[in-house]
Amino acid sequence: MARKSNGPWFWTAKGGWYAWHFGKRVNLRVKGEGNEAEAVRAWHRLMAEEPSPKTEPKPEPKPPTVKELAEAFISDAMARLKPPTIRLYRVHLGAFGEAYGTLQSDAITPQHVTRWMHSLPQGPTTKSMMVRAVGAMYGWAMNNDLAPANPVRKVTKPRGKSRSASAVITDAQHALLLSVATPKQAAVLKVLHATGCRPGEACRISAATLNVAAGVVVLDEHKGDASGKPRLLFLTPDVLAMLSVLAEAYPVGPLLRTRGGNGWDAQSVNGMMRKLGLKVGEKVMPYGYRHGFCTSALAKGVPDAHVAALMGHTSTAMIHRHYSHLTSQATVLREALERVRG
Repeated sequence: MARKSNGPWFWTAKGGWYAWHFGKRVNLRVKGEGNEAEAVRAWHRLMAEEPSPKTEPKPEPKPPTVKELAEAFISDAMARLKPPTIRLYRVHLGAFGEAYGTLQSDAITPQHVTRWMHSLPQGPTTKSMMVRAVGAMYGWAMNNDLAPANPVRKVTKPRGKSRSASAVITDAQHALLLSVATPKQAAVLKVLHATGCRPGEACRISAATLNVAAGVVVLDEHKGDASGKPRLLFLTPDVLAMLSVLAEAYPVGPLLRTRGGNGWDAQSVNGMMRKLGLKVGEKVMPYGYRHGFCTSALAKGVPDAHVAALMGHTSTAMIHRHYSHLTSQATVLREALERVRG
């Protein structure tokens, strides 16, 4: 009969040998009461076996919260994007996190994004940029299997206004700004006016990047660099002469420097121009020089492909997007001139 034992035992009613193993009665598959030795060997083999673990379903990984997703996105972006872009992402995604940071990221719907967008005090252009930042985060999350969908895809974004026309700095305004600028400030203004470059590009000009013989500045990296080609800033004779003098004074480091001897950056240039604008009663911004450069070139009939190259764009798409009214106007005016003088 069945009994508790520290070894194999013969169950007469079954005619076979059994043993207890981890609280369960196990048939040793040995028949006959006289086969005790074989039963002991079978028991030893059984005792050497590990108990079969209970297979429990693995819990589904918990989706990250909106705040956690934003932190992961920015951490990854830091290896790919430039510091100014990272700063913008921190600001825009930080605002989104203030509204929904504790929610699971997969719980965000287009309605959440729309409500947040309408609650923002910023204008339509900044709102559009902030929503695009959220969309970029979710696009990255989808590519990395951290989100099932991008809620921004179904959100109607406000149409950002191009500031190209309203932000243009004219030659007259440039002269006004120079009249109240210090020599250090004037050097920055002259480079921006002559080249149409981005403020950050002007701040990176150094003796090493200045090619006096060719009359250009060669920058290895720039905002629109997706092809690996360097950014070339073509210089007018007066600006080339000015930078050549500065290159002799500063053989190492940036050529454009503040009164304290530090290099300018995009933020300090913006602050400097805001103060100069207040002095002359004009609302100006650094990119106004870039818009003015493009506007003047197109109005004078320079081909849009040439304008795009001078401004560091890899195609004419940006020119057409923001200055289409000028490209069409220039064509019409040239045709009118041919009828008058042709």
